[in-house]
Amino acid sequence: MENNIPIDLSNFKVDQLGYVYKDIKKQAKIMETFFGISKFNILGPLEMEINYHGKETKWTAYGAFSRLFENVEVELIQYESGECIHKEFLDQGKEGLHHVRYDVSDLQAIIDKFKEEGIDVSQSGKIVGLKYVYMDTEALLGIILEFSAIKRGRRRR
Repeated sequence: MENNIPIDLSNFKVDQLGYVYKDIKKQAKIMETFFGISKFNILGPLEMEINYHGKETKWTAYGAFSRLFENVEVELIQYESGECIHKEFLDQGKEGLHHVRYDVSDLQAIIDKFKEEGIDVSQSGKIVGLKYVYMDTEALLGIILEFSAIKRGRRRR
């Protein structure tokens, strides 16, 4: 990969900061106090079907959600079971900021552009109407970039 990557994220808005922790209830309280974030909504355990490094599999996690700066979602993930990038992160002895998510209108165009630069999808999935991909950018950026697209239905007139 070259140092002059022709991928320009300046036209995209950060939609989410995603963190991975072993104990999200504890971390939610810390973040609520430290950042003045509104109370986290904790969900789970949730089992999700994903594609992890090209293989269809399932993983289970708890999730907690709040807002920062009024327009950025804060997601806390507590891994429970299955193979996924969140387990990889914890297995490396890490906790904390894991990914930054951008909402895009054309998810496939983003995937194609990154693939042109030699950056593959490490994990993908769908939650309700939201499709998402985690791009394998950790070695390049120190974090993972996530892109998501919400399936928008046609409006009735």
